[in-house]
Amino acid sequence: MLVRLIPFFLAAISFSGIALAAEQTYVREYTYQASEADSKITARAIALQEVKRELLSELGTHVYSLVKLQSSSDGTQLGSEEIETLSAGVTRVEILDEKWNGAVYVLKAQIKADPADVLKSLNKMLDADKKQKQISQLAGELSKVHNENIQIVESLTQSKKETTTALAEIARLKKQLEEQQTDTSRQTLQAAYQQQVNQLTLNDLFESAIKHLKEGDNSNAFNLFKTAAKQGHAPAQYLLGTMYVVGAGVAHDAKRAVYWYQKAAEQGYAPAQYFLGLVYAQGEGVARDAKQAVYWYQKAAGQGYAGAQFSLGWMYEKGEGVARDEKQAVYWFQKAAEQGDASAQHNLGLMYEKGEGVVRDAKQAVYWWQKAAEQGVARAQYNLGLMYANGDGVARDLKQAVYWWQKAAEQGLADAQANLGLMYANGDGVARDLKQAVYWYQKAAEQGYAGAQTNLGLMYFNGEGVARDAKQAVSWFRKAAEQGNASAQNNLGVMYANGEGVARDAKKAVYWWRKAAGQGNAQARTALTAMNLK
Repeated sequence: MLVRLIPFFLAAISFSGIALAAEQTYVREYTYQASEADSKITARAIALQEVKRELLSELGTHVYSLVKLQSSSDGTQLGSEEIETLSAGVTRVEILDEKWNGAVYVLKAQIKADPADVLKSLNKMLDADKKQKQISQLAGELSKVHNENIQIVESLTQSKKETTTALAEIARLKKQLEEQQTDTSRQTLQAAYQQQVNQLTLNDLFESAIKHLKEGDNSNAFNLFKTAAKQGHAPAQYLLGTMYVVGAGVAHDAKRAVYWYQKAAEQGYAPAQYFLGLVYAQGEGVARDAKQAVYWYQKAAGQGYAGAQFSLGWMYEKGEGVARDEKQAVYWFQKAAEQGDASAQHNLGLMYEKGEGVVRDAKQAVYWWQKAAEQGVARAQYNLGLMYANGDGVARDLKQAVYWWQKAAEQGLADAQANLGLMYANGDGVARDLKQAVYWYQKAAEQGYAGAQTNLGLMYFNGEGVARDAKQAVSWFRKAAEQGNASAQNNLGVMYANGEGVARDAKKAVYWWRKAAGQGNAQARTALTAMNLK
């Protein structure tokens, strides 16, 4: 029987094995020709953003060359534009000189950085972003995530988009202002121009907050996020909310987190819409409201946010906050799965395997479980192992079954540990190894898995893979029997009847045999018949 588990994993690109270069200095000078709408402050803001773009572009090119070197060995490669975007969060621009004569602003600045160190920082940032999303979906307790897992990748990406848009809009407005305009239209254009310059200033403030955050300076990061958030910067509002959630730079306050998530969500910021949906679904800082959760998930899902698409599919599958609709569940799982969302891939596999919301298709189940399994989803690995073991949707292959159960077992999934123990005990898909069988049975048994407890008891009783120990056998049989495992109940009855590992007690033997017989266990029924009992 397949068991649904809903983990949330976001695959991150990682880099390793690079030990090149040393600190380098990148210097750029930018000259900005001011318009009549510019003041010294606006001219400086524009010049600063332009020189930063040039510096980050050059740094990004050098970092990208290291990525290409590594990708030749493992196939992983991050785009140069993405590197440039994320580098803003791990580097600091130092202004060397600036001049303003009322018409022209000249700004000279530098970045000092080791491309290899930047690469390591990007890897750490991406990994932290992945963990935050895992924890948020898995635990359902936003207040318990750790500071190092505050996700910033998508926020930096959004900030970069806003900067690019603002600079393009400034150029357009500047051109319009140079043309003849009525006083009224000129005032309108100047107001719009100032608004875009303010956006640049906010983005710069936001990136400074990110740098402080990455350096572990939570207090200053919090203050800068708050300053930008109060002025309407959506990514800052979102991360400010997250800092309230995790208690970074400020005391944990779930209600304030909701407040800032709401602010960012109302501006259409998809990550905030998704997290606002989460807090409504979980009742964290706000009264639990499944309909509101669905509302915000839909907002973010409509913008293509994979986490929200997955969560929306989950709400449709369960009928929480919305009428149950398996076809809609499949629709949204598919949307998220096609973006590489591992938990959506896993759940989509479940829908295909069960034929819920879609015609049953074992091959499609295998396809999507394979995708999720390769991203490390333990339950998908276990289910994929089942498909290989049963030859369902794929050619029967016990070695592949063992392979995937091993993967899941190593992540602590009790079902996989129990099955892996069985494969070692029987020599199916792997060389027979009773010690390994005992090892994996023990792992699963300690997690309360009744089948493994029963099998472990048998190993102790027979002295297979472990020294014979009837008392240990009784102990494990009892644990499983108390969970209702019929085989264990029968075995425990045998131990009481024979006085092995426990004092002989016919009444207790009958007690456990009756328990087992009531579940249809043939051996227990035979034992009772032999005693002229039922």
